[in-house]
Amino acid sequence: MDPIERIEKATEHASNIVNNIKADQLSNPTPCSEFDVRLLLNHMIGGLSMLSAAAAGDEAKMPEGDQFGANPGEDYDKGRAKLLEAVRGDGALDGTWKMPFGELPASMMASIAFVEHVTHGWDLAKATGQDTTIPEPLLTEVVEVVTPMDAMWRMPGVCGPKVEVPDSASESDKFAGFMGRQP
Repeated sequence: MDPIERIEKATEHASNIVNNIKADQLSNPTPCSEFDVRLLLNHMIGGLSMLSAAAAGDEAKMPEGDQFGANPGEDYDKGRAKLLEAVRGDGALDGTWKMPFGELPASMMASIAFVEHVTHGWDLAKATGQDTTIPEPLLTEVVEVVTPMDAMWRMPGVCGPKVEVPDSASESDKFAGFMGRQP
């Protein structure tokens, strides 16, 4: 998959999960320890806005406060559409993106966005009792992206250490373990 298709497929998968979250699940804990469902949705939807700005050549800033109203799926989908429009813009994947933590190569940020939405989609599915299976083509692609970046994921504040899972675990759960989640 090319970088745009990766982002498109990852956010499409996450959208299916976000659109099935119920209001009474917003305070559920997630496998991503610093977030409950509400905070993780704010992180993901705010992240779409931040990434859109960076891909459009602007300086990215994480928006403050709640990033969704009564229908988080609708707000996620609006942010997803803006991000896809931005990454399809001329030169969006060339050069660097100005992120709050510094300028990074656009290709690297596109890969991080891809991994982020696959991983946090899994987190939300787990937290809300949805199917945590990551579709095979998406799973194969994300494993290919994260494996060479192993050291980066282990940095403090990113994913933490790998979680060992049994050989009999699903491939999606093995990915979650790699990303520091307890399946």
